[in-house]
Amino acid sequence: MQHKFTFGPVNSRRLGLSLGVDIVPGKFCTLDCIYCEAGKTTTRTTTRQEFFNVEEIISEIDRAISEYPDIEHITISGSGEPTLNRNMGKIISEIKKHINIPVAVLTNGTLLNDPDVRADLLEADIVIPSLDAVTQETFKKVNRPSPDLQIDSIIEGLKLFRKQYKGALWLEILFVEGINDNDDELLKMKEIIEQINPDKVHINTVVRPPACAIARPVSEQRLIEIQKILGDKSEIIGGVTSKHKDRHETNSQSILELLKRRPMTLNDIAISLGVDSADLEATLNKMLSDRVIKTYLFEGKEFYQAI
Repeated sequence: MQHKFTFGPVNSRRLGLSLGVDIVPGKFCTLDCIYCEAGKTTTRTTTRQEFFNVEEIISEIDRAISEYPDIEHITISGSGEPTLNRNMGKIISEIKKHINIPVAVLTNGTLLNDPDVRADLLEADIVIPSLDAVTQETFKKVNRPSPDLQIDSIIEGLKLFRKQYKGALWLEILFVEGINDNDDELLKMKEIIEQINPDKVHINTVVRPPACAIARPVSEQRLIEIQKILGDKSEIIGGVTSKHKDRHETNSQSILELLKRRPMTLNDIAISLGVDSADLEATLNKMLSDRVIKTYLFEGKEFYQAI
């Protein structure tokens, strides 16, 4: 099948076999994070729009579910900020009406001070907002926000959402070496986290090629120190090493849909598609020669990315 809105399924570190659903054009976002694996933001905005036809999105999800019945989560994420889609609540509601698979939403959390956005997310089973900084100065350095965004307002939105939301709230923090990993920021962050009261705090760092070369990963030892500072709810996100049920799918379109959203290593692709790495090499080499993908090194690993 042709994929306009869905990608994967991807073997997620947190959500198992996850069907990705992309509901905004790439790359519409409220931020232009220096670490973003989807590349630099092309349209930075806080204005919500009706980007796509809801029925088309739901129809494609239905077809993907029938093709891959072992999907564990439907994850609204992708190459931009999903809450910018004004129909997000309707999309989640339509999924929940007839598909018995949990819905997760990955969001940068910047629009949660809008009551309409909070209402749109209430039917989701899991919401995973980001909070990479708690001071405006650091927020600007790491996330490069739209000019009208203030970190205090974003934090207040997270607190209000936590009071309304009955599902699982997992807060994600991505640390960049020398920018948001100092002790002063961490102690303020710990205080804010306690006020938000999420169910979990996921600690992450730069693991794929970032939008800006200055975004460097925090060391494993520093991540351990950060986890101790942030407390018992925090956990360091590890990589996925096992693959889901074999799909024997090595066609270039499936690979390209993955690489449009994020750079991946050969092993990442193999895990996501449920195949052996050796079965991918011929297809990847053909895609390289056709110049639809490229490779480059990051932290000593070779990554593939759509051109």
